[in-house]
Amino acid sequence: MSFGFSVGDFISALELVATVIDALRESGGASSEYREIVRQLYSLKTALISVKRLEVDPAQNAELVSLQQAAAQCQLTIDSFWKKVQKYQPHLRAGGSSSRLKDGWMKIQWAVCKKEDVARFKADLVGHTESIQLLLMAMQMASATLHEKRHEQQAQSIVGRVQDSYFGCMQRLSSIAESIQNGLEEGKKLLVMTTKVMQTNIKVFQVVLDIQRIITTIPGQIDRQQPIYFIDALGRSSPFHLEFALVSVLKANFKKVGHAPEMIERGDFVIHDSATKKDINLGMDWDLCFSPGQRVEMSMVFKRPTRPTNNCPTCKADCGKSTEEDIEW
Repeated sequence: MSFGFSVGDFISALELVATVIDALRESGGASSEYREIVRQLYSLKTALISVKRLEVDPAQNAELVSLQQAAAQCQLTIDSFWKKVQKYQPHLRAGGSSSRLKDGWMKIQWAVCKKEDVARFKADLVGHTESIQLLLMAMQMASATLHEKRHEQQAQSIVGRVQDSYFGCMQRLSSIAESIQNGLEEGKKLLVMTTKVMQTNIKVFQVVLDIQRIITTIPGQIDRQQPIYFIDALGRSSPFHLEFALVSVLKANFKKVGHAPEMIERGDFVIHDSATKKDINLGMDWDLCFSPGQRVEMSMVFKRPTRPTNNCPTCKADCGKSTEEDIEW
C-alpha cells in the first residue's frame, strides 16, 4: 500500500465521488440499485466534505494528514466499481440508448451478473463512510479536549455524537444483512467486507499518523539532500551533514597541517556565515548553528603576546591590510 501524503489524493477522491454521482443520476428511475448507490455516495461525499472543511489545532496537523489519507482510500473502491458498470450506464438511464434490443439485453445482464457487485459496492461504501465519520468525530473530540477549559460543553456534546455515530454505524451494518435476499450466508459475507473496509481505513490512519509523528520529531535543519558547504582555512570545500562531529572532522582534515589539530582542539578557530559574515557560536545547540544549504567559512585564530602585525605568522610576509580583516594567504 502506498502512502504519498498528498492532499491531491484526497481531493481526487472527492472529485471522483462527485463525478460518479452525476453520472449515475442520469439513470433516472430506471434502476433502483443505482438510486441506492447514489444515496450512499451522497453520504460518503458529505463525510469527505466534512474532512475537507475540518479546522484543527496546529498540534493536530499529523492527525489531519492521516485522516485525509484514510478518507482517500475510498477512491480505489469507487474507481474499480465505476470501470465495471460504465458499459451498463447508458442502457439503464431513462429512455435508454438508441437500441431498445441492446438496452433490454444489457438490463438482463445487469440484473443477473452485476447485482452481487452492487451489493458488495454498497457494503464497501458503508465501510468507508462510517470509518471516516468515526475518525472525524474522534478528531473533533480530541480537539475539544485540547481546549477543554473553554469547550467543556462542546466536548460533552461531541462524546454523545461519537456514541450516536457508533450506534448508527451498527444499525446500518445490520441493515446490510437484512437487505440481502440471497440468504444469511451472503449477509454475513457483506458484513465481513464492510468491517474489513473500516478496519483498513483505521489502520491507514494509524500508520500515516505514526509516520507523521516520526517526521515531525526530526529537526528541521537536518536534510540529507542539503548538506552544509564548508570552506576550511586552506580554502578547501568540504560539504558535510549536520549529524557529523564537526570538530573531529576538522582535526582529521588538518592532521598533516602543522599545529592545526592542536589549535582546533583548543578552539583557536572561528566559523562564520559566508553571506552575513557573522560568526557562528558553536556553543549553541547544534540545530541552531547551521541550516541546510548554508555556506560557511573557517578562519584560524593566532594568539601571540606581541604587538599587532600585518605579517604572516609563518612566512612573515606583509599583507598590507588591517589586522581586523580576514587574510587569505
